[in-house]
Amino acid sequence: MAVFTNSVKLLLVAGLLVAGSAVAVYSADSGQELYTKLCAGCHSPSPAFKGKPVDALLAGMDRVKNMSNATGAAARMQQALQSLSPEQTKSIATYINGIK
Repeated sequence: MAVFTNSVKLLLVAGLLVAGSAVAVYSADSGQELYTKLCAGCHSPSPAFKGKPVDALLAGMDRVKNMSNATGAAARMQQALQSLSPEQTKSIATYINGIK
């Protein structure tokens, strides 16, 4: 019985460590880091739409993400957006909104 109890404790600790590291990986990607990595290559480090309201930026990103016939630059943006969580997308929009 003691071996079983210790095994369960070990599994719980391992699970917490894995969950903690997943959170750390996500939190390391700020909106600025994500924008630089995924967007700045096409949009420039200081895009023309800087300072635009977050909701408007999110609506634009959502439009591109859901295009059924995206080609060229829109297709590349769509592919980048597909890999992002809603929190990451909002983080990028918040960063763009705050660029002066």
